[in-house]
Amino acid sequence: MTGLQLRAPAAFRRGGGRWLVPPWVAPAVGLCVVVLVGWTGYLVGTLPPDYRANHWGIAWGGFDVGLAVALASTAVLIARRSPFAEVTAAVTGTLLVCDAWFDVLTSRGTSAVVQSSVEAALVELPLAVLCFWIARNLAHAVEVARPFLRAAGFTIRGNKLVAPTSATRPGTSPSR
Repeated sequence: MTGLQLRAPAAFRRGGGRWLVPPWVAPAVGLCVVVLVGWTGYLVGTLPPDYRANHWGIAWGGFDVGLAVALASTAVLIARRSPFAEVTAAVTGTLLVCDAWFDVLTSRGTSAVVQSSVEAALVELPLAVLCFWIARNLAHAVEVARPFLRAAGFTIRGNKLVAPTSATRPGTSPSR
């Protein structure tokens, strides 16, 4: 696999009768996108240009606690070489992008905007790119390993990888 591949290989997309994610999920998520785009247009056109929020400190503090938990989870799962690091890295990258976005857009005054923009450009966004790179590499490793696992007789049952029995393992004879 070279370059950016946006679709899984055809054999994987067909599912062979066993889907890890049911085929109805993609159209359902697509419908959510259509609804969200309409709702976002409505909000952009009707929300006031400024707003005083209650619990502002708790909102930001809570978000930063969540971001810290995501960063810590990603670090621990990477250190443990867990396949779940792909998920936490993607979540962490997304939270970092959101943090940069809202830090810059909710800053008041020139110095605060400059400070949050520099922090976003030098810390949050590069770290987000690193997280997305980690998630992509882990996903790629799974895609590369998949044909070899299938050829060795591994299957997926109940969303778990099941090792072949000696009777079904290629190149072996059934035990007596």
